[in-house]
Amino acid sequence: MLFPSTLLPLQDGIEDLLSSSPQLPDWSTYAAVAFGGLAGAAFAARRGFDFIGVLGLAVAQGLGGLLLASILLQTGTPFVLTDGWYLVIVTVAGIVGFFFAGLIARAVQSAILFDALSLGLLCAVGTNMAMRSGLNNPPAVFIGVVTAVGGMILRDVLAGRAPEVLRPGIFIAFAALVGAIVFVVLVDIGATRTFAQFVTVVVVTALRFLSVRFHWATREAKDFSDRVWRLWGRKPADALDPVTGHNDKVR
Repeated sequence: MLFPSTLLPLQDGIEDLLSSSPQLPDWSTYAAVAFGGLAGAAFAARRGFDFIGVLGLAVAQGLGGLLLASILLQTGTPFVLTDGWYLVIVTVAGIVGFFFAGLIARAVQSAILFDALSLGLLCAVGTNMAMRSGLNNPPAVFIGVVTAVGGMILRDVLAGRAPEVLRPGIFIAFAALVGAIVFVVLVDIGATRTFAQFVTVVVVTALRFLSVRFHWATREAKDFSDRVWRLWGRKPADALDPVTGHNDKVR
């Protein structure tokens, strides 16, 4: 026998470690939900929602993206429902947002910080979930973006407004897209998932803050149909004779 019986547990542990998919620390998902819940609560509190409204939008933004990712990946019952701590975290976030609405309203930058951190963490968590499910890079990036912005879309729908991430404005979905691409590239070149998550959060948060600071924004769609139609419908000019410089075409 290659391994003595006393080393068999160690051998089994090494095989389990090598065969398992790398994953992010559990605290990162809890942190993403906490920051998302605080951002949703701040959003509702600044707009005068009552307690149920603040709590509902905290749950929507904190858990919406993860719920949507679990549905798309068909992983069974979403883990944010099987682990009761997620609901506890967003409930506490909603309570904090409701009773400290005045502080949040006077500290809009804090709300942006919660929003940016949640965006980066959820982006990394969603991308990692997709990669561990066996998806290749493009679908993993898509799932990462959906996880990052899904809660914001649900929050805006419940608040009765057009989703902010779908309208021209400061970087939100674009920042998540860049972050998801950064995550898959780092993992592909051999970086650990924890390091890739850290870099993703830094990149997404920086893009979010810089877009607010310097007014970087996406633009609305522009229609070039008329220009293309005029160009396509225009008759080609007759070529000039290279010697005489005149149009000598026989008609």
